Amino acid sequence: MNAILKWGGAALICAGGAGIWYFSGDEAVAQQQFRTVEVVQDDFVSKVQATGTLEPQELVDVGAQVTGEIKEFGVDVDGRPVDYGSEVKAGQLLARIDDTIVELDIKRAEAQVSQAQAQILSSDASVAQAKASISQATANKNKADRDLARAKNLGVGDALSQMQYDQYVNAAEIAAANLESATAQLQTAEAQQASALAQLQSAEAQLESELRNRDYTRISTPVDGTIVVRQVNVGQTVVSSMNATTLFLVARDLSKMQIWASVNEADIAKVKPGQAVQYTVDALPNESFTGTVNKIRPNATMSSNVVTYIVEVDIENPERKLLPYMSANVNFIVKEVKDVLLVPDAAFDFRPMPEQIDESARGKQRGPRAEGGERPSVVWRKVSDTTVAPVRVIKGDSDGSRSMVTVLEGETLNAGDELVTGVSVAMPKAAAGGKQGGLFGMNGPQRRQRGTGGAEAKPGQVDKGGFHP
Repeated sequence: MNAILKWGGAALICAGGAGIWYFSGDEAVAQQQFRTVEVVQDDFVSKVQATGTLEPQELVDVGAQVTGEIKEFGVDVDGRPVDYGSEVKAGQLLARIDDTIVELDIKRAEAQVSQAQAQILSSDASVAQAKASISQATANKNKADRDLARAKNLGVGDALSQMQYDQYVNAAEIAAANLESATAQLQTAEAQQASALAQLQSAEAQLESELRNRDYTRISTPVDGTIVVRQVNVGQTVVSSMNATTLFLVARDLSKMQIWASVNEADIAKVKPGQAVQYTVDALPNESFTGTVNKIRPNATMSSNVVTYIVEVDIENPERKLLPYMSANVNFIVKEVKDVLLVPDAAFDFRPMPEQIDESARGKQRGPRAEGGERPSVVWRKVSDTTVAPVRVIKGDSDGSRSMVTVLEGETLNAGDELVTGVSVAMPKAAAGGKQGGLFGMNGPQRRQRGTGGAEAKPGQVDKGGFHP
């Protein structure tokens, strides 16, 4: 029992001592440290970022114009059945559709051609016969006309009776009628000949159509390229409709491709045809590729009230590393300047307290405007651990994190200089350790630090009483 009391008393003494040490640590003086960034001299690149998809420059849709069953596939340049990724040459067989019905239609059309040709021969004979009849009727008419003329010269008398005279007149009239009939028969025969010729032309056209349908049962590629999509299998029935059924999609040349990038309407004015493009793909994260803007499609799309435009970017793919429909992270190079001073944008938001300004700069007045009336910006160079000095610069374009700057005459700013972006507040080690350790490892309550000017100032906020060049 005495041991228990002894250890309990010791614990109370330790707890009391720790409490006194903990709360006395709260009175320690806080230390301030500048947060800084470094001025660099490098190439400046302003860009518009977008995402897109790799697409073949030319994608050929190979379809079927006849109905039938897929009997077999053709072979690619390596002698293997065509499939996804197969390399093919123009005119190469991709698939063959069952042509049994088409062959029957061809035989039927050939029979119709033969029948029409026979009718042509028959009509030709009829025309020839009609022409012969006309020749004979013409000769008979001429003879009858001459006999009638002699009868008229003799007149009706002792040498020529009235009956004989009437016979000459009748014979002339019959001969004229026979000539007209022969002429009509010729016209009929010629009409039949024309009809037979038309039927022959129709039959030949039908035969040509059926022969073409037989050609359509042999699906071939019109271009050299790579099969990107195969949408049918052997044994599948293809049903032709108003639009040709797609069987294969052939990319003409995968060594030249495009990126279809979606660019926000806020940035589209910065994108121009011929502009340089840098991009990466997720499949090759350590490699960067280049391209050129081809054109901007004028038709916009809207999604969730965001308007975007499709920009076509031409790219080279000689090693075939890039595959269709990969996702691309695209940077359109808007502006590129070599070897300039670059200042992180965070440095333009810092505003020091008066006591943080170096003594040599406290009497410095606001400088004049730059040429052209442009108002300078001010950044604060770290002079010591507790003081800063202003540097007036002209702020140029920003790439989203850093801006180009031009140092005004009489000012000094070099690569490697430290610019202040804010102030961090740190407790001394003893106080910090006491609070972090605390009794039984628990943190004690912390007092809110008093205002420290730039440390608590929000970006762009000006503290009253601060230095404002």
